[in-house]
Amino acid sequence: MRISLFAAIALSFLAACGDDSGGTSSSTSSGGGTACDRDTRKDVYAAGMAKTGAGVTVKILDAQPSPPSKGKNTLTLQVLDAGGKPVDGATLSIVPTMPDHGHGTSVVPVVTPLGADGKYTASDVYLAMAGLWEVKITVQVPGGATSDVTFAFCLDG
Repeated sequence: MRISLFAAIALSFLAACGDDSGGTSSSTSSGGGTACDRDTRKDVYAAGMAKTGAGVTVKILDAQPSPPSKGKNTLTLQVLDAGGKPVDGATLSIVPTMPDHGHGTSVVPVVTPLGADGKYTASDVYLAMAGLWEVKITVQVPGGATSDVTFAFCLDG
């Protein structure tokens, strides 16, 4: 009885982290393609892609590797105000999470201002496994409000 209970718990855990039906797994199914190919929640990476929050726009000018993939990623970001002007001196924090799995990563991204034109580098953006990742960027503008934008990337592999 204990072995059966243990097996059921282990199978439940494995199914939660590799379920192909919710678009979180990278395996190929009989429908063709990968779960990422079919996941409509993802953003398609392109250098210069942007998201707008309350009073700010955040652009991903570059990603290394490109597109973002499993492991450590580095993003070059630009923050613009509502008028499209670069914002220097902002405080940025980045939190990657897997919404389908209910977890993030223990690696804390490091954000470094590049000094001009509202540009920042975010290193150690660690995406640990295949599936849908949301990368939430919180921006605190100097003397202003805090705003969030979220990019979603689906990783194969």
